[in-house]
Order: sequence, then structure tokens, then C-alpha cells
Amino acid sequence: MPAAEQGGPTGHIVILGAMGSGKSNLARRLAASLERDLFDSDVGIESDTGRSGREIAESDGVAALHALEREALLDALAREDPAVIAAAASVVDDPGARSALKTVFCIWVRADPEILEERVSRGDHRRRVASSEQLERRDSLFGELADLVMDTGESSPDDTARRALSEMRNWAGE
Repeated sequence: MPAAEQGGPTGHIVILGAMGSGKSNLARRLAASLERDLFDSDVGIESDTGRSGREIAESDGVAALHALEREALLDALAREDPAVIAAAASVVDDPGARSALKTVFCIWVRADPEILEERVSRGDHRRRVASSEQLERRDSLFGELADLVMDTGESSPDDTARRALSEMRNWAGE
């Protein structure tokens, strides 16, 4: 487990997980419940560039998209007021981003690969789900960073958010 006491639930809360795991849904609900700003890397990148992640990857390459995702995370973490941050899955591939994530409270949201594939297929702004090898490698990294792990497979977004809030209160000793 990372040194969450440095940021803990009173600092930034970063939602990590594979594409389609429910990061944005959970982040929106937690930000509203905790009355914090929300930073979603997908939304921020699209707002800044006028293009979806899928469009950036197709025109500029995956490396360019991942660089934007890393910068979106680091920019959000640099803000003074505690926020809820929905980070792109690729950030765990970057050693500098992983180092920054070790200083804040991280929630890993996960779901079975079949569920991820079904969720991702619903929208045209997303790329295909990563390979099973990439998912396994990233899962290992998410696990190293996670202060809290939430399975979103069969749960509704509201139920997941309620469970996460309860677990964070338990973690903080309330």
C-alpha cells in the first residue's frame, strides 16, 4: 500500500482503473458527495483539444494521448484544493505519475474483462479495451497504488459510491 497518510481522504482522491471500469461515474458521485471539484482526464483533454482520446490516438498516436493523460493528472494533482480526480488508465505506465500517485489516496475500480469490453463498446469516444496482457500488467500497478479497491462489475454507480464513501470513512477511522 502507498503512503496514503500523506494525502489521505482529506487530500486529493484519485480514481484509477481500466477503461470502462466506472472511474468517471464514481468520481462524479464522490465529488458531489464530498463537495469537491472534479477533474476527469477524458473530459479535460477533450475540452482542451476539441478531440476525444480515440481521435487523438488515431491521428497523433497512442504515445501522444498518453502524454496528454499524464499531464492532465499532474496538473490536477498540482491544484491546492482537494479534488476527486478520474485518471486515465495509462498514467500507471509512467514512473513519474506513479510516484505522484503514491502521495495521494487512490481508489482502484475494477471489473471483469467481459464487463469492461461491453461498457467500452457503448461509446464511440473510447478505443478498444487493452489486451489481456496490458490489463494484467496495469492491474498489478493499480494494486500497488490502491488504498481502496472497489469492484464495479454488477454494482450500480450509486451503490459503488455509497460503498466507497463508507470504506473511506472506515479507512480514516471515523
